[in-house]
Amino acid sequence: MTMTYNRCALTGYDFQEGELYPATGPFVEYKTAVVGHVKITLPAYEELLNGDYEHYLIAGICKERSLKGEEPVLITSDFIKGGYKLLNPPIEFEEKCSHFLKYLYLDGGRENREFEFYSSRDFAIAYADPTEFHRIIDQLAQDHSITVRKINNLSQRRYLYQGVKVTNIGKELAKKELPKMPMFGLVNQEITTGDIDTDQKINHARKLFFDEPQSMDKMRSACETLSYVLEPLRKELTTFLAARDVSDFFQIVNNFDIRHNKETTKDLVHAEQLEWVFYTLLNSVNTYTKLKNKGL
Repeated sequence: MTMTYNRCALTGYDFQEGELYPATGPFVEYKTAVVGHVKITLPAYEELLNGDYEHYLIAGICKERSLKGEEPVLITSDFIKGGYKLLNPPIEFEEKCSHFLKYLYLDGGRENREFEFYSSRDFAIAYADPTEFHRIIDQLAQDHSITVRKINNLSQRRYLYQGVKVTNIGKELAKKELPKMPMFGLVNQEITTGDIDTDQKINHARKLFFDEPQSMDKMRSACETLSYVLEPLRKELTTFLAARDVSDFFQIVNNFDIRHNKETTKDLVHAEQLEWVFYTLLNSVNTYTKLKNKGL
């Protein structure tokens, strides 16, 4: 039996003309206004259509990557069965509210831009389904984080939200949730090495470093975790980075009290010092991964 690819496996929406890409491999690829650029292996496409998976979380991942201009993640059977969790999507309702508020703030809300949303079109931005998206809008309005000039109840529980604006309260909340360092782009880029265990370590380090309440011990542990990611790659790193630079950042780790508790190591007593080490290590991992993936 020949499989017909005529609808989005994440939303169930039928494809419109021009959305489905011509077949170039053992996967389905398409781009829609709802979920952005999507690339799914053939087995995963069928599983998503017929199984009970986190369709809307995966749709949110695809949508966010498209909004950022990033290449689509390849959705495989392993990905839909739990691999997506490595990308740390917002899962709980409050996390989705916070994520959507930050999106509004960064996409023009801080300049008092006004937005318009359809619940049946824009839900993936909030990693939600259309019904939950409506509740997210309602919650943010109740919290006085946004104002909505008009809500039109169209039909079949579909809504049009007009004149959505971020309030001063919402702006302050969004700013508090953003990383405090001027490395926002680096922090939010997905770093995929191709090894699940390594990716888990990187995401664990990020969580340790940024989750509240922050502490020197957690920040130091995050740096240590990244150093262990890089250690087995020391020789291979010189293929992509200058050998002297590779030597320098391993000396950073070894000469300060991150991995070696010796009398000769220097104490790090300020959070700013650990921020410097953390971003140096994270950027090294990021640069290495990008260059390697380009086949250089």
